[in-house]
Amino acid sequence: MTTLAFALAYLGMLALCLALTRHHRAIFNTAPTSERQRWLRVAATGLLLGTAVVNVASLGVAIGLVVCLAQLMLAGLTVSLTLAWRERWVVPLGALLSLLGVLFAVGGG
Repeated sequence: MTTLAFALAYLGMLALCLALTRHHRAIFNTAPTSERQRWLRVAATGLLLGTAVVNVASLGVAIGLVVCLAQLMLAGLTVSLTLAWRERWVVPLGALLSLLGVLFAVGGG
């Protein structure tokens, strides 16, 4: 379940970054509309809250929240370093993490 939670954290941080004009333009070659920015921020909020819910459900409140904060920091670092190093890799990496997270959650890992 922690792999799924990390995938949610990564996608949430990615959505926050893509809500910014600079990063959206770097990835998609267009500026985001104000409605798309709003939806990216709403999606990011839901994904980041989902990270906390998954961690608390699988690890308990005390440890789950600590692990959640660590995952949020690691996801933010991963997104920012990937945007700085290979900006075109952030979306495929998000898809790969999502697939791995779901596979590990279904497999019980």
